[in-house]
Amino acid sequence: MALARQEAEDGVAGEGLSPLVLFAAIEACPVNITIADLSRRDAPLFFVNRAFCDTTGYAREEVIGRNCRFLQGEGTDEEAVARMRRAIADRRPLTVELVNYRRCGMAFLNRVELAPVRDPARGIDACIGIQRDITAFRAQEASRQQREKLEAIGRLASGLAHELNNLLQPIVLNAALLAEGRLGAEDQREEALADMLGCARAARALTGRVLQFARRSAEEARAEPASQRLGEAVRVASALLPPGVRLVLRGLEGLEGPCPVALGELVQVFGNLFKNAAEAMAGDGMIEVEAVDDGEAVRVRVTDSGPGIDPACAARVFEPFFTTKPPGEGTGLGLACVWGLVRGWGGSIVLDTKPGPGASFVVTIPVRAIDPVHGGP
Repeated sequence: MALARQEAEDGVAGEGLSPLVLFAAIEACPVNITIADLSRRDAPLFFVNRAFCDTTGYAREEVIGRNCRFLQGEGTDEEAVARMRRAIADRRPLTVELVNYRRCGMAFLNRVELAPVRDPARGIDACIGIQRDITAFRAQEASRQQREKLEAIGRLASGLAHELNNLLQPIVLNAALLAEGRLGAEDQREEALADMLGCARAARALTGRVLQFARRSAEEARAEPASQRLGEAVRVASALLPPGVRLVLRGLEGLEGPCPVALGELVQVFGNLFKNAAEAMAGDGMIEVEAVDDGEAVRVRVTDSGPGIDPACAARVFEPFFTTKPPGEGTGLGLACVWGLVRGWGGSIVLDTKPGPGASFVVTIPVRAIDPVHGGP
């Protein structure tokens, strides 16, 4: 506290900005803010704002001078804690999610963003923590994913019924004609039997593909050639596109590295990107998918020919509940869920903004053993 106030008095807050206003703004900020003194043993906290106290249930005097580990408990991921310690020791930024506990003992999922605050000339060696309780968001995200799975099952069942009906019609018709004796000529009977046999084999192959997809969806992700895994994911996701949208693929066939990411998750990511692009183009335009393999990861660029994304919105597209659609027409969770999935692979997704029309998202997918990075929007 004394350090923060001294810095404000020295004018580091910025020309024309009252130090009292700056302090009041940080205190009133709805996001939890903590500052730890790294120059002292065990990195004790010397500032927490009101939001932190409201979220955790601790009074300010109960936490000042203590290390932040008092928020940890039985369900806290030890690996996440170790990553935080390494980042603090190396004085580098880090974003991590972990289970923390309020003063009453209730668990909550905390998204922590750490950043070093250093000024050797002034003797400042600190770490600021921006923390958000994302428990409710993760629950909404899980609910949305479950809803999308059920919708996908419904689409699959509808498509399967349509395909099977198309194959069953010639079988039923020819069987009826044979039973009624209306196919008197030998060549007519042979042709009818051949049609029936062909349709039956096609139906068996169709159900086999569905069963194979179901078995693969139930299994854990296993390595498969990236060209095959990504190609299949793009093909399945493209079924969501309206007839007026043309899909152009580049570079997918030349990918050689193994891709360990689950097919279902890839379909969900590309399905969301395709759906958003199609809506931006009002169902009429082109989506280009271009893939490049650098040996460590595959970078897939998804570009549409729509009107583009306003710069004011570009910085917020991955925020949960942020949407440019009218009320009731969008939840704002689609890209946030995609962001979480991609980070879970150890990959990344960014919006590559540029002047003019069109939007371009770049998805980085590991083509080696996954080293999960537990992050969140």
